[in-house]
Amino acid sequence: MTNAPAGWNFSDSGSIPWQPMGEGIAMKTLGMAGGRMIATFQFQPGYEGGVHKHTDAEFSYILEGSLISQGVLMTAGHAYAAEPGTTHDDFRTETGCTLVSVFPVPGG
Repeated sequence: MTNAPAGWNFSDSGSIPWQPMGEGIAMKTLGMAGGRMIATFQFQPGYEGGVHKHTDAEFSYILEGSLISQGVLMTAGHAYAAEPGTTHDDFRTETGCTLVSVFPVPGG
């Protein structure tokens, strides 16, 4: 968007193309500030995420579909918050899922 005041980042998710991130996953970066970013992720049916450790807090909100995270079945309207130092070792979807997530900028 244009005419944004200094220090503000506005975006229109509908005008941002999906960027493939690997087998069964795509992402739209919606904005970055203060070393964190907000992004929308789309996971295809059957996607299983790899094991990773959270070095900082991570927040995700399910927009559509369903997701199993750490053994908890989540559907649209559900959210999770992961504390720094936690290990994410169960992240999968049988039906497909779209979510929005806030997390540290990778490599930042």
